Amino acid sequence: MTEAFDLPILLWLQEHFRFEVLDHIWTVITFFGNKGWFWIALAVLLLIIPRTRYMGIPAVISFVVTAGINSVILKNVIGRARPFDYSDLIQPVADALPDSFSFPSGHAATSFAVALILLRADKRIGIPAVIFASFIAFSRIALRVHYPTDIIAGFLLAFAVSTIVWLLWSLTPYARKHMN
Repeated sequence: MTEAFDLPILLWLQEHFRFEVLDHIWTVITFFGNKGWFWIALAVLLLIIPRTRYMGIPAVISFVVTAGINSVILKNVIGRARPFDYSDLIQPVADALPDSFSFPSGHAATSFAVALILLRADKRIGIPAVIFASFIAFSRIALRVHYPTDIIAGFLLAFAVSTIVWLLWSLTPYARKHMN
Protein backbone atom coordinates (compact mmCIF):
# COMPACT_ATOMS: atom_id res chain seq x y z
CA MET A 1 0.00 0.00 0.00
CA THR A 2 2.02 3.01 1.22
CA GLU A 3 4.72 1.19 3.19
CA ALA A 4 7.47 2.92 1.17
CA PHE A 5 6.24 6.23 2.62
CA ASP A 6 5.29 5.00 6.09
CA LEU A 7 8.14 2.67 7.00
CA PRO A 8 10.93 5.30 7.00
CA ILE A 9 8.87 7.49 9.35
CA LEU A 10 8.36 4.64 11.79
CA LEU A 11 12.03 3.65 11.62
CA TRP A 12 13.11 7.25 12.25
CA LEU A 13 10.79 7.55 15.27
CA GLN A 14 12.00 4.21 16.56
CA GLU A 15 15.63 5.30 16.27
CA HIS A 16 15.29 8.83 17.67
CA PHE A 17 12.38 8.72 20.13
CA ARG A 18 12.54 5.35 21.81
CA PHE A 19 12.83 6.13 25.51
CA GLU A 20 11.37 3.91 28.20
CA VAL A 21 9.56 6.79 29.93
CA LEU A 22 8.02 7.99 26.66
CA ASP A 23 7.01 4.45 25.76
CA HIS A 24 5.20 4.21 29.08
CA ILE A 25 3.45 7.56 28.56
CA TRP A 26 2.31 6.56 25.04
CA THR A 27 1.05 3.23 26.40
CA VAL A 28 -1.06 5.06 28.99
CA ILE A 29 -2.40 7.51 26.40
CA THR A 30 -3.27 4.74 23.93
CA PHE A 31 -5.19 2.94 26.72
CA PHE A 32 -7.82 5.72 26.59
CA GLY A 33 -8.55 4.77 22.98
CA ASN A 34 -8.75 1.01 23.56
CA LYS A 35 -12.15 -0.26 22.34
CA GLY A 36 -13.27 3.38 22.44
CA TRP A 37 -14.13 3.05 26.15
CA PHE A 38 -13.16 6.63 27.05
CA TRP A 39 -15.18 8.15 24.20
CA ILE A 40 -18.16 5.90 24.91
CA ALA A 41 -18.06 6.90 28.60
CA LEU A 42 -17.80 10.58 27.67
CA ALA A 43 -20.70 10.35 25.22
CA VAL A 44 -22.85 8.53 27.79
CA LEU A 45 -22.03 11.19 30.37
CA LEU A 46 -23.10 13.86 27.88
CA LEU A 47 -26.34 11.94 27.30
CA ILE A 48 -27.08 11.77 31.03
CA ILE A 49 -26.69 15.52 31.59
CA PRO A 50 -29.78 17.23 30.11
CA ARG A 51 -27.98 20.43 29.03
CA THR A 52 -25.31 18.46 27.09
CA ARG A 53 -27.60 15.82 25.61
CA TYR A 54 -27.76 17.75 22.32
CA MET A 55 -24.07 16.92 21.78
CA GLY A 56 -24.14 13.45 23.36
CA ILE A 57 -26.67 12.07 20.89
CA PRO A 58 -24.69 12.91 17.73
CA ALA A 59 -21.45 11.88 19.49
CA VAL A 60 -22.85 8.38 20.08
CA ILE A 61 -24.17 8.16 16.51
CA SER A 62 -20.85 9.35 15.06
CA PHE A 63 -18.92 6.85 17.21
CA VAL A 64 -21.13 3.89 16.29
CA VAL A 65 -21.20 4.64 12.55
CA THR A 66 -17.45 5.32 12.40
CA ALA A 67 -16.57 2.20 14.41
CA GLY A 68 -18.83 0.08 12.22
CA ILE A 69 -17.45 1.35 8.93
CA ASN A 70 -13.88 1.15 10.24
CA SER A 71 -13.82 -2.19 12.02
CA VAL A 72 -16.44 -4.19 10.20
CA ILE A 73 -15.91 -2.99 6.64
CA LEU A 74 -12.65 -1.15 5.91
CA LYS A 75 -10.19 -3.12 8.04
CA ASN A 76 -11.48 -6.42 6.64
CA VAL A 77 -11.76 -5.31 3.02
CA ILE A 78 -8.33 -3.67 2.93
CA GLY A 79 -6.57 -6.18 5.21
CA ARG A 80 -3.36 -4.23 5.71
CA ALA A 81 -0.78 -5.92 7.94
CA ARG A 82 0.52 -4.12 11.02
CA PRO A 83 3.97 -2.48 10.70
CA PHE A 84 5.61 -5.10 12.93
CA ASP A 85 4.10 -7.87 10.77
CA TYR A 86 5.31 -6.18 7.57
CA SER A 87 8.91 -5.57 8.66
CA ASP A 88 11.12 -7.21 11.26
CA LEU A 89 12.85 -3.84 11.62
CA ILE A 90 9.82 -2.43 13.44
CA GLN A 91 9.89 -3.15 17.15
CA PRO A 92 6.47 -2.38 18.65
CA VAL A 93 6.20 -1.08 22.19
CA ALA A 94 2.67 -2.14 22.99
CA ASP A 95 2.37 -4.74 25.74
CA ALA A 96 -0.61 -6.40 24.07
CA LEU A 97 -0.11 -6.31 20.33
CA PRO A 98 -3.27 -5.81 18.28
CA ASP A 99 -4.40 -8.80 16.27
CA SER A 100 -6.65 -6.94 13.86
CA PHE A 101 -5.68 -5.34 10.58
CA SER A 102 -3.98 -1.97 10.55
CA PHE A 103 -5.84 0.28 8.09
CA PRO A 104 -7.50 2.55 9.16
CA SER A 105 -6.66 3.13 12.81
CA GLY A 106 -9.68 2.42 15.00
CA HIS A 107 -8.18 4.47 17.83
CA ALA A 108 -7.88 7.50 15.55
CA ALA A 109 -11.23 7.01 13.86
CA THR A 110 -13.35 6.60 16.99
CA SER A 111 -11.49 9.26 18.97
CA PHE A 112 -11.94 11.87 16.26
CA ALA A 113 -15.51 10.73 15.55
CA VAL A 114 -16.53 11.97 18.99
CA ALA A 115 -14.03 14.82 19.38
CA LEU A 116 -15.06 16.47 16.10
CA ILE A 117 -18.73 16.37 17.09
CA LEU A 118 -17.82 18.04 20.39
CA LEU A 119 -15.76 20.65 18.54
CA ARG A 120 -18.78 21.55 16.42
CA ALA A 121 -21.10 21.59 19.44
CA ASP A 122 -19.02 23.49 22.00
CA LYS A 123 -15.45 24.65 21.41
CA ARG A 124 -14.72 24.76 25.16
CA ILE A 125 -15.17 20.98 25.28
CA GLY A 126 -14.26 20.27 21.67
CA ILE A 127 -10.78 21.80 21.55
CA PRO A 128 -9.44 19.74 24.47
CA ALA A 129 -11.21 16.68 23.03
CA VAL A 130 -9.53 17.13 19.63
CA ILE A 131 -6.14 17.64 21.30
CA PHE A 132 -6.63 14.48 23.36
CA ALA A 133 -7.81 12.55 20.29
CA SER A 134 -4.65 13.74 18.49
CA PHE A 135 -2.48 12.39 21.30
CA ILE A 136 -4.30 9.06 21.22
CA ALA A 137 -3.89 8.88 17.44
CA PHE A 138 -0.18 9.74 17.59
CA SER A 139 0.37 7.19 20.36
CA ARG A 140 -0.43 4.46 17.84
CA ILE A 141 2.47 5.62 15.65
CA ALA A 142 4.78 6.14 18.63
CA LEU A 143 4.06 2.58 19.79
CA ARG A 144 4.65 1.42 16.21
CA VAL A 145 1.41 -0.50 15.89
CA HIS A 146 0.10 1.74 13.08
CA TYR A 147 1.48 3.48 10.04
CA PRO A 148 1.02 7.27 9.71
CA THR A 149 -1.37 6.72 6.79
CA ASP A 150 -3.53 4.50 9.04
CA ILE A 151 -3.95 7.48 11.36
CA ILE A 152 -4.66 9.89 8.52
CA ALA A 153 -7.30 7.51 7.10
CA GLY A 154 -8.89 7.12 10.54
CA PHE A 155 -9.08 10.89 10.87
CA LEU A 156 -10.55 11.33 7.39
CA LEU A 157 -13.19 8.68 8.05
CA ALA A 158 -14.11 10.34 11.34
CA PHE A 159 -14.18 13.76 9.70
CA ALA A 160 -16.54 12.57 6.97
CA VAL A 161 -18.87 10.66 9.29
CA SER A 162 -18.96 13.35 11.99
CA THR A 163 -19.64 16.04 9.39
CA ILE A 164 -22.58 14.13 7.93
CA VAL A 165 -23.92 13.23 11.38
CA TRP A 166 -23.63 16.83 12.59
CA LEU A 167 -25.29 18.26 9.47
CA LEU A 168 -28.20 15.82 9.70
CA TRP A 169 -28.45 16.25 13.47
CA SER A 170 -28.55 20.04 13.20
CA LEU A 171 -31.68 19.72 11.04
CA THR A 172 -33.67 18.00 13.80
CA PRO A 173 -36.07 20.08 15.92
CA TYR A 174 -34.39 18.81 19.12
CA ALA A 175 -30.98 19.98 18.00
CA ARG A 176 -32.25 23.35 16.79
CA LYS A 177 -34.01 23.92 20.10
CA HIS A 178 -30.97 23.07 22.22
CA MET A 179 -28.14 24.45 20.12
CA ASN A 180 -29.29 28.06 20.39
